[in-house]
Amino acid sequence: MSWSTKYCRDFHPDFNLGVRSRMNPRWVLIASILFFPLVGGAQQQNVVPLKLEPHHHLVLHNDFVNVYSVRVQPEDSVLLHRHDFDAIGIMLSDAEITVRVPGKPDSHQKVVAGQLRLQQSGYIHSTAIDGDTAYRNVTVELLLPQQQRRNICGGVISGQPLNCPSAQTDSSAFSERPQFETNQTKISLIRLKPRHSVTLNASAQSRLIVALDDTAVVSGANSPPKALRSGDILWCDSNSSGEVFENAGSKEARLITFVFTNEPSAE
Repeated sequence: MSWSTKYCRDFHPDFNLGVRSRMNPRWVLIASILFFPLVGGAQQQNVVPLKLEPHHHLVLHNDFVNVYSVRVQPEDSVLLHRHDFDAIGIMLSDAEITVRVPGKPDSHQKVVAGQLRLQQSGYIHSTAIDGDTAYRNVTVELLLPQQQRRNICGGVISGQPLNCPSAQTDSSAFSERPQFETNQTKISLIRLKPRHSVTLNASAQSRLIVALDDTAVVSGANSPPKALRSGDILWCDSNSSGEVFENAGSKEARLITFVFTNEPSAE
C-alpha cells in the first residue's frame, strides 16, 4: 500500500478489534489444518501463521509493517503460531506467562509494561497467560528484510549485549534512548516528563509511534489535538509534517518510535 498524501494517521486498536473479532471460527480451524504439522517427538501440533492467530487483531498494514493489537485474558492462551517476518512485541501490561516452543522446555516468564522483545522470522511458539492480569501487547511485524540486528540501550534480543552510547538525548522536558536497530529500522523510547511537550520534526523517513501510556496528546499542522491511549499508534509518512506530543498528566508518558531508514522498492 502506498500513501499519496503526507501526514500522520492515528489508529485506535479497540476501534479496530471488530474487524478481526468477526472472523468465522471455521477459518481458524481451516488455517490450523492447512498450515499444519510440526512434529515434536511423536506428537503432532498445528501451527497457524501470525495473521490467522485469533488474538492478534490487525490495526495497520502498509509496505513497512503489519501492526497487531493483542489482548489475552487470564487462563487463556495464544495459539501455536509462526512468525513469517521479524516482529517486535511491545508489552502494555505486566503479566505472568508460559511460553511454549515445540521441542523445548516450557519457559515461565514475568513480562512488564514497556518491555520490547524481538521475535525473529521463523520463530514458532504459543503463550499461556498464568496470572490474574490480562496480557496486552502491540506486535509490529517488520515487512522489509531485517539484517544486522543489535541491541542499543534495551535488551530487545534476549541474551545479547547492549551497545548503549554514553551521549544521550536528555532535556528538562524529555529523554530519548535508542533501544534496538537493524539495517532497516531504528527503535527508540521517549520519556515525556509531566506537563511538558516534545516535537517530532518533519522527517524524510517514515515513522511509527506507539503510545505506552494514556496521558499524551498529539497535535500537528494537519490534525486537531487528540488524546492517545495506551496501545494507540500513529503512522507518519515520509516527509510528513511534524507532530507535537504534550503530557498534561502528573506522571511521565512514554512513546516507542520506529524510524524506517529505507523506502520500499517500487514494484
